[in-house]
Amino acid sequence: MFSFLNGKSPFDEAEEKLEAGEVVNGRPKLPTAPAMGWQDGLFLLVIIALIVGGYEYYQYSKAKSAETFARCDAHYVAAAEKPEMLLEAEACYDSTWNLGFVSDSMEVLRQNRLGEITDKRTLMKDLLADAKLDLKDGDTAKAVKAIQEYNGPMLLVGDDVEAWKQIAAMK
Repeated sequence: MFSFLNGKSPFDEAEEKLEAGEVVNGRPKLPTAPAMGWQDGLFLLVIIALIVGGYEYYQYSKAKSAETFARCDAHYVAAAEKPEMLLEAEACYDSTWNLGFVSDSMEVLRQNRLGEITDKRTLMKDLLADAKLDLKDGDTAKAVKAIQEYNGPMLLVGDDVEAWKQIAAMK
C-alpha cells in the first residue's frame, strides 16, 4: 500500500531524484520512504474500529431482539393458563417494532401472535355488538347468555369494557 494521504507519491519522489541526477551504482536512486505513513495507519485503524464496532452493535441488537422476543413468547405461553396475560403479550409484541434487528422468523411469529390476539378481540367486539342488538330487540336473556358464555380473556378497551360489564351484570 502506498501513502496517499500525505499528498506525495513515492513515484513523484523518484521522478524528482531522476531529474536531479541522483544515481547509485549507475542506477537512479529509488525513494526510501515507508510504504505507509502514520496517516495511513491511523486511517486503517479507524476503518478497523468501524468494522469491529458495527459487528459488535449487530451482535448486541441481535441478542437484545432475541431476549425481547423470548419475553414476549413467555407472556403468550403463560396466557394459556392466565388469559389476562394476552394483553401483556400484545404490549410486548407491539414494543418489538422499534428493535434494531428482527429476523424473518421473528417477524412471522410477531405477526401471527398479534393476529391471533386481534382475532380474539374482534370476536369479543362481535359478541358485544350482537348482544347490543339483542338488547335493542328486547331479548335481554339472549344478550346476557351470549356475554356470560364467553369464557376468554377480556381484550376490550374503553367504553366497550363498561358495556360488556353492564350486560353481564343484567339478569
